[in-house]
Amino acid sequence: KQWYQRRVAITAGGPNAAKPYVEWNDLSRVLTDLLKWARSPESREKFDEVMYDSLKSLLKAANNDVKNKVENLSKLTQRDVDTVTVTIIATANIIRLLRNSVINLPRNQFLQVKTGLLDCILDSVYFYHDVGTKCHRVKHKIPYVLTYTPLCIEVIRAALQLTSNLCVGNHAVQGAVWARLYPGMFNTLLNSIDKQVKNYVCAILFHCTAWNGSAALEEMMNGEEGKQMIRQCIGLIQPPNSLDWAQLFVEGLICVERFTCVFEICKDDNLVFTLLEVLSEKVKSAPSATKKQLFGELESAVPVTTFLFLAKLFAKNRQHIIDLATGVNVPEGEVTVRILHILAKVTGLFEHYTRITNNTPFLECVVKILNEINTKKPIRFDQPKEEVTPDGSFAIRRELIRVITNMCSKNKAHQDKVRLLGGVHTVLNHCVVDQQNPYLQQWCIVALRMLMDDNQENQDIIRGLQNQNIENNEAMKQLGIEVAKMDGDKPRVAVVHPTEPEN
Repeated sequence: KQWYQRRVAITAGGPNAAKPYVEWNDLSRVLTDLLKWARSPESREKFDEVMYDSLKSLLKAANNDVKNKVENLSKLTQRDVDTVTVTIIATANIIRLLRNSVINLPRNQFLQVKTGLLDCILDSVYFYHDVGTKCHRVKHKIPYVLTYTPLCIEVIRAALQLTSNLCVGNHAVQGAVWARLYPGMFNTLLNSIDKQVKNYVCAILFHCTAWNGSAALEEMMNGEEGKQMIRQCIGLIQPPNSLDWAQLFVEGLICVERFTCVFEICKDDNLVFTLLEVLSEKVKSAPSATKKQLFGELESAVPVTTFLFLAKLFAKNRQHIIDLATGVNVPEGEVTVRILHILAKVTGLFEHYTRITNNTPFLECVVKILNEINTKKPIRFDQPKEEVTPDGSFAIRRELIRVITNMCSKNKAHQDKVRLLGGVHTVLNHCVVDQQNPYLQQWCIVALRMLMDDNQENQDIIRGLQNQNIENNEAMKQLGIEVAKMDGDKPRVAVVHPTEPEN
């Protein structure tokens, strides 16, 4: 009843129409109660076309009232200032009520679009952005308008969140929103000082592009403004923003087989590391029920073509890996190392990515790289035990052996390929503790297990190994340990008196 009385007084000219401050202030209080009421599914079911028409009329009336007042900010009285304040607050509450009413209710989403509320909401985004900009421009001359800027941001936040909700699974709405906001307003809002505004823009971008056949995605990928927006969204994944919807937007691009295009867009700066980190996290974590619902038919899965592209890129830049592992500083090689880490994870996902785990040319490339590294800089058996600071060469040898391990699991052809390339002996040479390659020895043992599995030729290599020499180093002597040959040419470990290190 209160809702009806206030609506009539504002939109139809009731007895209190000459007191807009009172009416908008009272209506805002009523809307606050309605917001709580609309949280329950039963209440949302009661919204109908008449209700949405009323809300649209109120929204237009509020925008007109604010527009008339702010046309000449310098002439506002204190009463006008207060009236604009409560009107903007009421506007934000109207949009929040609309937002709450469509949660998990496609019928209400349809009714909002049918009644023209979508256009009214998008008009409000443009209007309150202009109001906020105007107030910011004259803040030094008219200080009291500073109170309007955060209120305008509240309206824009609510409008963008509602728009995002209306876009979910509705291609017609997505097309209408894209036509109104792309590219100008999207770019403007992505540069906003407000994190939530940027987050909701990324949510709209996600819903408009994260499906196969999206016309919006094609337009974005083919235009320079669209590519710049993609770069901005990748940047918003990084601190201090760390926006969830920005990450989901980039994940969506990956899932619709656009990783190669996005990689080309950001390959020349640090954004490429953020992109690879998103891919790495996506591979490492299991898809959640929420993400499956968001991605729909894509099921949040990364296409194998992404990893085939990375495997080719890795092979092309193989010299980066060799140089870094042998002590040559190659700044651009860090990207190739990140790619190696991702491929080492992916090759272990046998059930999902058989095209990469069965990629023999990639395995051949990895074995040859490891052989060349071992030839140029053989790994030492008496590695120093001090802690090391991870650098560009950190864990390269371990990750190469990890790839060999994964790709030789229950794969006779790959086991034979490693043997023919001399990779079995190279893996044996790496069975040491190396601070620069954590768990190297353990991965080598697992790799040998995979290489020997039901492979007589590889097993014969191990059987044919012979003692070459006995090596006693200073560290062993200090511990009181000595190895000597006994009868039958077999080595024996003996405990002797430890030697004191020289001062």
